[in-house]
Amino acid sequence: MDRLIFTALSGQAAVAQRMQQISNEIANVSTTGFKRTFASAVQTYKYKGDGFESRYVSVVTPPMGIDMRPGAMQATGRGLDISLTGTQLLGVAAPEGGVAYTRRGDLQVSNDGTLRIGTGEAVVDEGGTPISIPPLSEVKVGTDGTVLILPQGGTAGTFIPLTRMQIVEPQQTKDIEMRPDGLYKPAAGKTFAAAASPGVQSGVLEGSNTNLFSTMVDMISMSRRYEMSVKVLKQASRRVISPSVVRAWPDSISSRPIFLEL
Repeated sequence: MDRLIFTALSGQAAVAQRMQQISNEIANVSTTGFKRTFASAVQTYKYKGDGFESRYVSVVTPPMGIDMRPGAMQATGRGLDISLTGTQLLGVAAPEGGVAYTRRGDLQVSNDGTLRIGTGEAVVDEGGTPISIPPLSEVKVGTDGTVLILPQGGTAGTFIPLTRMQIVEPQQTKDIEMRPDGLYKPAAGKTFAAAASPGVQSGVLEGSNTNLFSTMVDMISMSRRYEMSVKVLKQASRRVISPSVVRAWPDSISSRPIFLEL
């Protein structure tokens, strides 16, 4: 009986986790560069010791996997709107210090002259220093991530290289881990190497890779699974409290079976 209850509760926990992911995906369906996540399998084992063996107990819950498939590309024609190819990531200054990474490409120059993404984090160069833009009339980004500027008083159409943005390319998707603030970081024990061939397309923004229709269908499916697990628990509770007849071993005197009414 306890196996049945344990199985139903484990299923409810998995459904609750997936529902949180679905809610996050729906909330970010219009977020630039958003990547959906998916749950990984949980490692389990049995405890050994005196008496009966334990049930399988969850011992390791791996971080959420990240779906790095590209989202829909949206042409904007704006020089500071960029998209990255493949699984490449753009380096930004993390709030607590150091460098975090993102797929957002909606760049803008703040009032203090710092190049930032739409959520406010400063874009960093290959050395990890925030990029500062001097007074100018125009700025754009080259196909290799080089920031090009046209200084005030400069020749029209003649852009000067300022610096290159930090663009990295993880070897595997599983090397990427999402931070609580939505930025990315290397998984434990991993590092991100600089992209050998940075691929930047300007005038284009990458949208979310969430498919709203399939996500809604998934949400309905998860709701049905949760309802089924609740029914299983109710049935299990009825079986526990309902009267039943248990057959015991024969006693040594009468050699007849003893029946206990519960």
